Amino acid sequence: MGKSFSYGILGGVILLGIADALGTRMGLVDGALPRDPGTAAWTSSRAAGVAAYFALSLDVIFGLFISTGRADRFIPRAQTVEVHRWLSSTTLALIGGHVLLLLGDGYARFDLLDAMVPFVHPYRPLAVGLGILAGDLALVLHGSFSLRRKIGIALWRRLHRLTFALFVLAATHGLVAGTDAAAPFMIVTYATTAGVVAILLVARLLPFSDGGSARRTAEESA
Repeated sequence: MGKSFSYGILGGVILLGIADALGTRMGLVDGALPRDPGTAAWTSSRAAGVAAYFALSLDVIFGLFISTGRADRFIPRAQTVEVHRWLSSTTLALIGGHVLLLLGDGYARFDLLDAMVPFVHPYRPLAVGLGILAGDLALVLHGSFSLRRKIGIALWRRLHRLTFALFVLAATHGLVAGTDAAAPFMIVTYATTAGVVAILLVARLLPFSDGGSARRTAEESA
């Protein structure tokens, strides 16, 4: 009952946001979204986006810990699975915060349709569109956790491989859309996270990796 009510409220807010966006585009209303004339909304949105990338990177890394078994000597497998799931939820929440704050920016002036449909907003359409695709994919992958027994483990495993596509989309979005992407700290961040993910991915694909047994254990624990 509680979840159904919450989902109903969320669905209603989304529908109102879409109606407001359509009405504004058609000239029927002026738009109900409050806009920040300064830079606070943009800066906060960017901070939430960077935090979301950090959480996503850790989420992918912990997922690879599970599938390769490389961290079992340091972290119990069940705890690794729980951290992985918590990071997935945290990533999604930070993406939501990134989008909501961006809707309040008075310069870019995104509306809900701009935030949901990729490649339609004139501000850096390719870069922003990749970010929207990443957000949509993050939502699908997070939802797959609760559906894995209904859709079957085999299909869930194939779907879960899209996590790497999500990581690439998010990193590309940050690099080409982020106003601070050229800062030394961000360059080191992107290089380090990509390097760690690449090393663990190679370890997972190596023939002597114990990833097969690790994946089976993870699926039983999830």
